[in-house]
Amino acid sequence: MKTSQKVFFLFLVVGVLFVVGSILRLDILTVPTTFLLIPVLILFYRVKVKKWFLPMVIALLLFYVRDLLMLEGLSENLIPILWCFGTALVILYVFALAGFRWGRIHVVEFISLLIMFVFLGFLYYTINQLLPQVLPSHRVEASLFILLLITLLAISFTQYILKSHYASLWLMLASACLVLSELSLFFKLFIISDISVTIFYPLFHVIAFYAMVQHAVHRRKSTFLPGF
Repeated sequence: MKTSQKVFFLFLVVGVLFVVGSILRLDILTVPTTFLLIPVLILFYRVKVKKWFLPMVIALLLFYVRDLLMLEGLSENLIPILWCFGTALVILYVFALAGFRWGRIHVVEFISLLIMFVFLGFLYYTINQLLPQVLPSHRVEASLFILLLITLLAISFTQYILKSHYASLWLMLASACLVLSELSLFFKLFIISDISVTIFYPLFHVIAFYAMVQHAVHRRKSTFLPGF
C-alpha cells in the first residue's frame, strides 16, 4: 500500500469517527477528531503531490482554527470565528474566479444555470426571512455569511458548466458541501436540531475539506494571477 493510500485511510477513519461523534454528541470522539481531521488531510495532500498549493493550505488552516474556536464556544469566539471563515471563503473565491473561463454554452447548460440560480436565490430569500426571529442581534452578519456561501456555489457551478474541468468539479462539490454543512449547523444551533441536520453537518463538513484538497491536486495554474 502506498504512503498516500495509508494516509488517506487514516483520514477516512478520523472522518468517520468525527461524523459518528458529532451525531451521537460524544465529546470523547468529536474533540480529538476535530484536532486531527485537517492536519491529517494536509498530510495526505503533502504526500499526494510533490509541490503543494500554499493558498489551499492556508484556507484549510483557517477552517481548522475556526473549528477549534467552535469547540471553545460560538458565543465567546464569534468574531474570530467569522473572520477565519470569511477569510477562507475569500481564498476560495479567488480559486473560483482565477480559474473562470468564458466559453460557448449549450441551451441545456443555460437552462441548468438558470434553474440553479433560481433555486439559490429562493434558498437565500427563505433563510433570510428566518434571521430576524432566530438571530436578531447578528442579522446582517448572518445574512452576509449565507450570501457569500451561496454566491460561491453559484460561481463554482457556472465555472464547471463553462469549463467542465475535473478541478472545477471538485471546487463545485466543495462549495455545495460547504453550503449544506454550514446551513445544517445554522439550523442545528438556532432553529431545530433534528436528525437530518445532525447528520448533514459533520458528513458534508468532512466531504467539503476533502473536495478542496482534490481541487488543489487537479488544479491548473492561473495564467494571469501569480500564485494561483
